[in-house]
Amino acid sequence: MANFEPLKKSILFCLQQLIARHDLRPDFLDIGCGIGDVSAFLAAQGWTGTAIDISDQAVMRARLNLERFPGVRLRQEDLFTAIGMYGTVLMIDILEHLPDDRAALQKLASLVRTGGHAVIVVPSNPGKWGWDDDFYGHIRRYAKEDLEAKLRNSGLKLIEAWDFTFPVFTIMRGIHARLAKPPAKGPGENAMLERTLRSGMAPEWQRSSWVDWLGRACFFWNWVYRMQFTFFRHRVRWGHEIIVLAQNGA
Repeated sequence: MANFEPLKKSILFCLQQLIARHDLRPDFLDIGCGIGDVSAFLAAQGWTGTAIDISDQAVMRARLNLERFPGVRLRQEDLFTAIGMYGTVLMIDILEHLPDDRAALQKLASLVRTGGHAVIVVPSNPGKWGWDDDFYGHIRRYAKEDLEAKLRNSGLKLIEAWDFTFPVFTIMRGIHARLAKPPAKGPGENAMLERTLRSGMAPEWQRSSWVDWLGRACFFWNWVYRMQFTFFRHRVRWGHEIIVLAQNGA
């Protein structure tokens, strides 16, 4: 669902709030950059950094989206082969797909310079598991407390954990889950990997006509972002996805 344009902008709205409130700084590393929209968002504000993804299709799309930003280096690369130290490391809708999330967080922590930050977006609340989780190859949803413990074990301190889905996007997800027929999925690990890679490009969630129409009705979304942020961002047990800020050496 994170590629549903209004929800994506809700993530970016929260990212902007984190930058302003906690003085996040470049150089950045965007892990699993997909089509490059988060890197483009940062680069438009003058940030420099690196964007990586394992999907050749995603990298091709990202190259088009980032070609006007020479300060962003784009590479087809896996998290575990990444090197360097960065002021801000972003991992958006990636961790839930990885079999060994503890190793992934330890690797992520090694890429954050002392005093730097990690921004992580994950599906939250295991009790809200749905067919969309299965379809897109999610391995887990996270309770805030479990994620905080895993961050701490990797050497990162949780600073903020905000929900950005309740109530509007959580209600939409619930309606769609009831009305839509779960798409067919193939067997085996290769099929799961294919679904995972595709989820960053053209999500099944967005193929509903009413969802597509609502995504284009942009006249009230700015109000939604501000309303949800002001009144519900700390209600992490109510929604279905969270954005987390952690710091190295805090």
